Amino acid sequence: MCSVLCLNKRPRLGEGRGRSGVESAISILLLTVLLLIGLGVFIRQFDVDMGRFGIDTTTAGLLLEQTEPNTQEPALDALMPDGFKKLSETETYDAGNLYEKINGKAPSYTESGFEKLFTQRFISKDNESLWMELFVFDMAAIRNAFSVYSVQRRADADILSLFHPSFGYRTDNALYFVHGKYYVELIGSAESTRLFKAMTEIAGNITSKLKVGEVEQIAELSLFPDENAVLGSDKLYLADAFGFDGLTDIFVRRYKLDDETISAFLSKRPDSKKAEVVAESYRNFLIENGATTRKAINKTLEGKVLDFYDTTEIVLSTGPFVVGIHEAENQRSAEELAVKLIDKLSTSKKR
Repeated sequence: MCSVLCLNKRPRLGEGRGRSGVESAISILLLTVLLLIGLGVFIRQFDVDMGRFGIDTTTAGLLLEQTEPNTQEPALDALMPDGFKKLSETETYDAGNLYEKINGKAPSYTESGFEKLFTQRFISKDNESLWMELFVFDMAAIRNAFSVYSVQRRADADILSLFHPSFGYRTDNALYFVHGKYYVELIGSAESTRLFKAMTEIAGNITSKLKVGEVEQIAELSLFPDENAVLGSDKLYLADAFGFDGLTDIFVRRYKLDDETISAFLSKRPDSKKAEVVAESYRNFLIENGATTRKAINKTLEGKVLDFYDTTEIVLSTGPFVVGIHEAENQRSAEELAVKLIDKLSTSKKR
């Protein structure tokens, strides 16, 4: 009896193997489906936008257009000069980590509208001692770019006219200029004619390839008198001009009169009342710090001329403008320049 029952429980030939094969096939199919689902999730989650790394898969390395209109991120590879190759990949910094690249100077950028920095190094193919680093600062607007450019500019720098209508200068081993909202620096490893030529080639590539739309003109720069002006001396202080936090958006131009250099300044305010408030606040600031009122040579400037530690300061308002002269050695020259500046503003308002 037992033998019969036992025989009846035995699987028929091939029965166990068939069930095992079906189960294996189902397992493989399920595993394949799970793998495909996982792969889809992975691709969706980690979809790589090569444009974020300076690689444009649709325009062969030219400039990258972003989703926002009229905004671009520069593909620095496309700016490389002839005879050079990449020494590093493009690096990008924002306001949160800019200090990692320019430690100590970051606040002067972030407080002036800074958005991003793009930087890359290039090296000569036949002379590895010749290399340079390109810095492209996106400052959001030309006024911001001009401010950081002008405030940092060295007094003895050679002004260049390569970038009209932008602004530019060079030093022994570097090139600096403004292109629309971008402030650009090119720093070389050494003083070299070959390097400078390569830098100017990059600058040309930037001005031709890095589109910035219609470049906004800085209107205030046309309001200064031109006579005796020092070429390339214009500056824009967005805040804390001359150590006073009430002086913002202050444009300054230096003039050479005889053997003296004099600085004239102006700033446009919303209306004449606000301009007078700022002018009066600055005069009071100077007086609180040791300035005394001087008798004016030109009666139209009476009450506006100050002696500040043996230098002449002139501060007043005319219409919506705060104007003045800063740290002049000669009072007569200072007053003459102040009157010319006032006349120029008056003429400009009539146009």
